[in-house]
Amino acid sequence: MAGDNQILRQWNLLRMLQTRGEGIPLADLASEAGVTERTIQRDFEMLAKFGFPIEFEEDEHGKRFWRMPYNFFSSGALVLSLTEAISLHFADKVLSPLGGTYLAEGIGTVLKKVRSLVPAKALDYFSALDEMIYVRRTGVSDYSEAGPIIRTVIDGCRESTTLRLRYRALWRGEEYVTKFDPFGLVLYDGDFFVVGYSHRSGARRILKAARILEATTLDEKFKRPESFHLEEQFRSSFGIFQADGKVAEITVRFMGVAAAYVEERIWHESQQLAWQPDEETLFDQPADDSALIATFHLAGVVEFKRWIKGFGDQAEILKPVWLRQELRDELRDALQRYDA
Repeated sequence: MAGDNQILRQWNLLRMLQTRGEGIPLADLASEAGVTERTIQRDFEMLAKFGFPIEFEEDEHGKRFWRMPYNFFSSGALVLSLTEAISLHFADKVLSPLGGTYLAEGIGTVLKKVRSLVPAKALDYFSALDEMIYVRRTGVSDYSEAGPIIRTVIDGCRESTTLRLRYRALWRGEEYVTKFDPFGLVLYDGDFFVVGYSHRSGARRILKAARILEATTLDEKFKRPESFHLEEQFRSSFGIFQADGKVAEITVRFMGVAAAYVEERIWHESQQLAWQPDEETLFDQPADDSALIATFHLAGVVEFKRWIKGFGDQAEILKPVWLRQELRDELRDALQRYDA
């Protein structure tokens, strides 16, 4: 771990040298890093060896003020600091779901430029930071062959041009062809979805981009509804499914570890959380585990029910009654399958 601490200290050292253009005395750098001045000097020597341009200016008393060149990375109005450039280099892993798509081309170009500007030794040296941040994904779709399709869809959105799509439906596995007016794309849980008007269905639909087998641009224009806003489309959904029904207030009781886990995140913009302590009686003290009461306002509940099922017996829908009964029946059917 000593090596990790050294790398983190040197990373922070570079950040300080870049953000204070007037320069920083050696004593101040040592004080902020919590090490000796000699340690900072050794850091300078190592960073210089790996290509980092660290320089200093002396005042009339001979005191040195250390800094990084303010224009080390600059192009017109854009100025990119060295630590920003290295951070962007490592962000490649976070952006990997876009790989193979039209959207990834610009990111790839930027990263290529960054890697050409940053000294190779510097990238290799700070690659140890990769061992501290691991991006883990499961169930990720492969878009490496979908680049042309994504490009066609984006062009259709931008130019308001109708497309002809060949699509593979999930539920029955059937393929069909439809005209489609693409309104926009949504990146959700590592997948791309296209929102638009399906001429086959005569209604607004959400298609998963990975299931689009072919996309052809037609010589037809459409007008996107003025009232349509991509974000509003999902405001009452718990995930990506379309929610056209009436919004319902849903109340759930979470217990045990599930309660603490749910409290850690914002699962939906409508959520409201409140702890409900156990009632104290004349003879009993309240239990240590309190219940977390969560309230949501949703129109679509398919994905919400899947989420609730994942908590097992530590989650209970209190209302509405119809949703409680739906979940009870689905759990009963699942139990019968296991009993059989």
